[in-house]
Amino acid sequence: MRNYILSIDQSTQSTKVFLFGEDGSCLKKITAVHKQYYPKDGWVEQDGEEIYQLACGALHQALSETGVDPAQIAALSITTQTDAFVVWDKKTGIPVYHIIGWQCNRGEEIVKRLSPQQAETIKQKTMSPPQGYLVAAKLCWMLENIPGLRQKAQAGDVLFGTIESYLIYRFTGGRVHASDYGNAGYTQLLNMQTLCWDKELLAYFSIPENILPQLKATDGDFGLLQVPGLPEVPITGVIGDSAAALFAQGGFEKGSVKVTYGTGASILMNVGDCASPPPPSVLPAVGWKMKNGETAYLWEGTAMYVGDVIQWLVNDLQMLSDAASSEAQARKVDNNGGVYLVPAFNGINAPLPYPEARTILTGMSRSTTKSHIVRAALESAAYQIRDFACAMSEKSGCRIAQLLADGGVTKNSLLMQFQADILNIPLIRSQQEDSSAFGAACIAGLTTGVYQNYDQIRRLQQSPDTFLPQMEAQTRKKLVSGWEAAVRQAICR
Repeated sequence: MRNYILSIDQSTQSTKVFLFGEDGSCLKKITAVHKQYYPKDGWVEQDGEEIYQLACGALHQALSETGVDPAQIAALSITTQTDAFVVWDKKTGIPVYHIIGWQCNRGEEIVKRLSPQQAETIKQKTMSPPQGYLVAAKLCWMLENIPGLRQKAQAGDVLFGTIESYLIYRFTGGRVHASDYGNAGYTQLLNMQTLCWDKELLAYFSIPENILPQLKATDGDFGLLQVPGLPEVPITGVIGDSAAALFAQGGFEKGSVKVTYGTGASILMNVGDCASPPPPSVLPAVGWKMKNGETAYLWEGTAMYVGDVIQWLVNDLQMLSDAASSEAQARKVDNNGGVYLVPAFNGINAPLPYPEARTILTGMSRSTTKSHIVRAALESAAYQIRDFACAMSEKSGCRIAQLLADGGVTKNSLLMQFQADILNIPLIRSQQEDSSAFGAACIAGLTTGVYQNYDQIRRLQQSPDTFLPQMEAQTRKKLVSGWEAAVRQAICR
């Protein structure tokens, strides 16, 4: 009986491989960290070949260390960072350039030269205005700035895809060039009404249609794993990381709201089976589209710097020995002491996009300590999520009743309590540490019969932790006013 699911979670910082059993338990987790490249201010890159090799190695390691019979593996599922992409040689599968990461802002100049009419058309078709950090603008930049690349693209010698598309191509030995609707929806090349690649959008960004992947359902057939030494299992359950985490936590119904705290933080609202225009700085997305026609549209807001701010304190400022010590350091003070950190290394996304904004640390006095700064860094994550949550609630007309939370940063209980306090709603912390990988595995399990239905998925969840708001209204109002003033300073620099 095939009752195990292999699941890959390819994130900003690492590639993780999991082996899940039919009871939802994780039998093995392998983490392989890849290198980050910052060739210029605001540019973020990764090495696609390194990521592929790490993924293959982690798959081999997971199977060898558990001793599970390969014949018992039902499927391989894949969840990935969104908004990052690869262009690779069609024959060899080798990337022609580094992955351009989702945080990268090099597409700004491309967006600025669009006409007002073009910008309006893009907004109508994708339900969001053109933005420099989305794939379309950055792919246009790549085609214009990598010598000979446009000619190769026009000749069909190279292919394009977001990360899951690239991994599928390599895993299937070049037999399958496909993407799921969810990841494709982040490119700003997909028409959100028709769910098809849009010829007019492609023309605006001068992108040849022949390099694009075929679109498939989230639970569709993405071919067979064809890597030496690994079982020849179907690849299915292909989904973006944030949507996968929402699925894992049972956010199947309209109105569900979830935050994944990681390098950045992603806040999602399930807005049902019809696409609708989101508030500014919030992207519309296809969470999942199943073979049976079931479709969940999402609104997603992304705070670019959350866990990465703590890593900045550790690695660059050397204020902390490691990220885990941030909570203990912050608890040495009762409050932020009037100190606010606005992490705008590549601009600000909310309440409106301000790509020209830069990081600011403000409100310090002679009595400010390291603990105040660390606390301000942690609290900045909660303020960013609050800005998005308020915008979503106002636009949708729905009061957010509770916030589902997952991701590595949720281990920080001080931050979770502050998030509940600043939003004045309960926060439900998932005990499933790797919700994105589990969500993708659940979809693959439903497809292959390892799992039976949504009710079973809900039952597989471990008992969550709940953080109830405790902050007085006047204190909340004062803190939010201080944050908003700090944001204005970051914008006006």
